[in-house]
Amino acid sequence: MNKRVRPQYQGAEIITALIYLCSMSAALMNVLCRQEQLLCTVIMTAVSFGVYMLFYTFRKKRAFAVLAFVALAISAFVIMSFALNQSSAAGFVDFIFKNSESFDVMFAVASIFLFSCIFGFSVCYFSVYLPRPSFLLLPALIPMILSARTAGGLPAGFIVFLAVGFGVAVLGSARPEFPNDIVYIDDKKSRRERLISIAIFGVIAALILTVVPRDTNTPMGSYLDTVFNKKSTFYGQNMLSNFTNNSGVNRGANNPSDNVLFYATTSYPVNVSRWSFDKYNGESGWTSHPDYTTGWSGWRTFKKNLNTNNLAQKLRQAAVDGYLEEYAPLLKNLTVYNDRFYGSTAKMTIRVADNSSTKVIIHPSMTIDVNINGYTDDIFRTYKDEMFTHSNMGTNAFYSLEYYIPRTNESLIRLFEQVDMEEILTAAVEQEIITNSEKTSFLSERSQALEYNEKTLAEPINPEIVKLAEEITEGLTSNYDKALAIEKWFGEAGFVYDLDFVPEESTAEYFLFKSKRGICSDFATATTLLLRAAGIPTKYTEGFVLKSENLDEYGRYAVKPANAHAYSMSYIEGLGWLEIDGTRYATLANDGEQLAMAALIILISLAALAILAFVFRKQLSEGVFAVSLLFKSKNGKIRAIYLRTRKLVCSINGTEPESTAAGEVCAAAGRSLGLYKEAEEIATSADLLLYGGKTTEIPAKQLYRDYRKIRKTKRKMKK
Repeated sequence: MNKRVRPQYQGAEIITALIYLCSMSAALMNVLCRQEQLLCTVIMTAVSFGVYMLFYTFRKKRAFAVLAFVALAISAFVIMSFALNQSSAAGFVDFIFKNSESFDVMFAVASIFLFSCIFGFSVCYFSVYLPRPSFLLLPALIPMILSARTAGGLPAGFIVFLAVGFGVAVLGSARPEFPNDIVYIDDKKSRRERLISIAIFGVIAALILTVVPRDTNTPMGSYLDTVFNKKSTFYGQNMLSNFTNNSGVNRGANNPSDNVLFYATTSYPVNVSRWSFDKYNGESGWTSHPDYTTGWSGWRTFKKNLNTNNLAQKLRQAAVDGYLEEYAPLLKNLTVYNDRFYGSTAKMTIRVADNSSTKVIIHPSMTIDVNINGYTDDIFRTYKDEMFTHSNMGTNAFYSLEYYIPRTNESLIRLFEQVDMEEILTAAVEQEIITNSEKTSFLSERSQALEYNEKTLAEPINPEIVKLAEEITEGLTSNYDKALAIEKWFGEAGFVYDLDFVPEESTAEYFLFKSKRGICSDFATATTLLLRAAGIPTKYTEGFVLKSENLDEYGRYAVKPANAHAYSMSYIEGLGWLEIDGTRYATLANDGEQLAMAALIILISLAALAILAFVFRKQLSEGVFAVSLLFKSKNGKIRAIYLRTRKLVCSINGTEPESTAAGEVCAAAGRSLGLYKEAEEIATSADLLLYGGKTTEIPAKQLYRDYRKIRKTKRKMKK
C-alpha cells in the first residue's frame, strides 16, 4: 500500500503579496483615515507587510508561527484597549463608520495595527501556508464593505488597484511540490512562465489604471498636492446676516459646516472683512461702540486719495526736482515700487450663495469702489471700515469691488516716524506737489484712528495684559515694530491653533496666561488688546480668507464657514490700517500629531527593515558575497568561493570548517548533495592555489556557478 504523499508549498512571490497589501491598505485608508490618507497608507502597508514577512519566515516552523499569532493577537488587544480607554467604544465605531468625518491619531493607530494583522496574516496563510485564491479575496472585502456602508463605494481607481493586487497575489502564490526521494522538483520553466504572466498582468493593469477617471468624490487627488502644505480651517458662523451685536466667542469643539456662503472671483486674493468690533466684554466677547455704527456715503473720493505708493512717488520726485528742500535727504531715500501690483488696483466680484438676504457688503480693507447688480441706492461706510447698503440687496446678491493691492512701503513708515505727517503734507500742498484733498484724506484717517484709540482705551485693559504688552515691546519706539513684535510673539511663546480645544473660560486672560490654545477669535482678541495696551489704534475684525484650495472649476473661491477668520487691524502712519494676525505664527494643533506620526513611521520603517534584514539575512549575505567577488583578483575569488563552499558543506555534516581539507569537502558534497562534479572543480582549484601556488584554468565565473548550485541544492533538500 502506497503511503499518501503530502504536498509541500514552495515558491511564493513576496513582491506580489506586497502589491496586494498596498492595494488593500490604500482602499481602507480612503475610508478610515481620508484626512491623512497617503501617510496612513504608507504606514499600514509597512506594518501589514511586516506581519506577512513574520509568518512567511516561520512557514516551516509552525510552532513559532502559532506563538507569533498569539503575540499579535495580544498586541492588538492591548492597543485596542488603550485606544478605547482614551475615548470610548462608541467613538471608535464612529471613526470606523463615519466616512472619515474626523481624524483621531489613537484610533488611526489602533485600526491600522488591527487590520494590518488581519491583512498580513490572511494573505500569508492563503498564499503561502495553504494557497486558496477564494479565501485570499476575503481581506479585500473589508474596505469594500466599509466603503459601501459609509461612502456608497470605492472610487473606480481603488477597485482596479484591488483587482490588480488580488490578481498578482494569486499568480504569485506558492505551488505544491511533491517529494521525489528527498529532493524537491525545481521546475525552472514553470517559474519563469509564472513570472512572465505576472509581469504581463501588471503592465495591462497599470495601463487600465491610467485611463480610469479620477473620482471627484474623493479628496485623494488634491491631497497629494497639499500633503506638505496642510490647509488650516477657521472658526466662523454658518450663515451670512446683517450686522451683529456681538462677535463670535470660542466655546470649543468647532465643526464648521461645508455649505458655500459666497463665491469670490479675483486675480489678486486678499482677506475680505465683514464687520468690526470695539468694546471687549470678557466672556461675552466684543460689541460695537455706539459712536461707530453710522456710515457715510461720500467715502469713495476719500478712500481713492489714500494711495500710499502714489504719495511716495510724488514726494520723492519733488525732492529730486528741488522741492521740499528741508526734507529732501529723507525723501530721496523713499522706496517707490514700479511693479504692476503695488499701488495698482484689482477687481473682485462676490456672489452670495447661501440664500441669505443682507445689507452687509463683504469687501477688502482697501476697497475704493463698489457696484451692486440691480441696486441704485446709497452705499455707506463706517469709520471702522464696515460697508452696508441703505436697503436690502436681496437674496443671493451679486456685486463687484475695486481695491488697492496692499503692500507695505516701510520707507514711508520710517519717514513719518521722523517727520510729522501734517507738517510735511502741508508743505507739499503749498508747493503744489499734492492736492489739498489728498492731504485732507491722509490727515482725516489719522485723526479718526487717534480718536478711535482714545475712545476704545476708555475701557480699561487688564493690568496683566498691559504688563505683557510692555514686555513684548520693550525697547521698541515704532508702532510698526511694536505691532510686528506682538504678532510674532504668539509663535515664540508656543501658542497653538486648535479648533477642537474646549476652553474652561472664554476670556483673553485665560487664553494668554493659561491655555495658550484656541482659535482665530482667541488670537484676534488677545492681539487687539495687546496692541491697544501698546498704544496702537486697533480694531477687532471678522471676515473671510480666500484660500487656493477653495478654487472651483470656474476659477471662483467657494468661501465656506471654515474660511471665516478673525484678526486685528492696526493704524500705522504712512501705511494706513495694517492687518495683524497672531495665527500666522501659531503652531497648528495637528503639527504635533504629524510629528508623532512621522516618528511612528520612522519606528515602523526601522522595525520593518529589521524584520526584512532578519528574514532575508541569508539573501543579503549572499548579495554582499557576490558584490565582494567583483573587487577581488582571480586567486582571491577562488579562495573566497572555496572557503564559503567549505562552510556550507560542513554545516551539513556538523564538522568544523577549519579542520576539514579540500578533499573532505569534495567527498561530503558528493555524498550529501550528489554534486560531485561541482564540488570537485572547487576543491581542485583550491588545492592548486593553496598547496601548489598555481591558478586553475577553470574560470572564476564557473566556480561561482558551482557554488550557487551547491547552495541551492542544499536549501532544496533542507540539509
